[in-house]
Amino acid sequence: MVRNARRGFTLVELLVVIAIIGILVGLLLPAVQSAREAARRMQCSNNLKQIGLALHNYHDTFKSFPSAAIYTGTAPKQSPPLDGSNRCNGRDANWGATWMVMILPFIEQQAAYNQMDFTQRARSAVNSAITGQPMDAYICPSHVGVASRLTQDYDGFAKGNYAANGGTHYTQDIANFNSSTYKGPFSLAGQYGAKFRDMTDGTSHVIAAGDIVATPGNTGDDRGAWGWPSGVLFGLRAQAFANGLLTPNDSRQTDCTAYASNDNTNVNFNQRNNPDCTTTQGMALRSYHPGGVQTVFCDGSVTFIGETIDEAIYENLLRIQDGQPIGQY
Repeated sequence: MVRNARRGFTLVELLVVIAIIGILVGLLLPAVQSAREAARRMQCSNNLKQIGLALHNYHDTFKSFPSAAIYTGTAPKQSPPLDGSNRCNGRDANWGATWMVMILPFIEQQAAYNQMDFTQRARSAVNSAITGQPMDAYICPSHVGVASRLTQDYDGFAKGNYAANGGTHYTQDIANFNSSTYKGPFSLAGQYGAKFRDMTDGTSHVIAAGDIVATPGNTGDDRGAWGWPSGVLFGLRAQAFANGLLTPNDSRQTDCTAYASNDNTNVNFNQRNNPDCTTTQGMALRSYHPGGVQTVFCDGSVTFIGETIDEAIYENLLRIQDGQPIGQY
């Protein structure tokens, strides 16, 4: 009886199969990556939605948004001292709890809130024990370095990826509080959180908070430090770019915060922060979402803002009572 000869794959056939598999993987990989980013972006959107709801619940309880941060010195008014240009110092040791600390009960972090001592400085041992812990609700899963928990080292503050709207001038400037030309829903120098009635442009036309980029790992960069006041506000201007605007994912100018990494050569532009700016601080909305940033508006709605947004429209979205029409974006 004659047996059938065994026949395997020839080398050519094997190479063809490998090539086909490679082509299929090449076609599928972008789709998989896109699906993963879509899921991460949805989680980021959910985080901002919860922040928006927390701000509304805070307003229902206290009749205003929380102040950008509490200043614990200069009794009885407890107002931060201003320099000759009417700006407060982002490195002042007397800064206390931030708005992100004050909304903890409304993002299901009552236990952490109860451990805070609001009469003490942010850097006190009792408070840094809380603000040194990463808070999942404040971390965007798309952010590079999220696995390292984004912890900074200059005072042990944990980092996150969201900041509130500090107006359209330097975020340490009293003008952001005193002038409708600059006024946003939060102010450091003015010790201010807006009431709904203050937002004469309408809560649906004002950004409350949005994505920011924090340098991953242990660095002195304060961006995203949710327990430190200069890490929780974004604005429109920075010292080295006083006549221009820090628009979303701005690639013309680096951020400029009170504690900077002084890294102006990082291959990732969004991670650059140089130089240190104690009173002329500016930080842009930045993200790792392709094409723009996630924001939550003062009415609680979450909106993706493209990085090509018209500058005038974006500026109007940061002010609460300028009376200017918004336009399409």
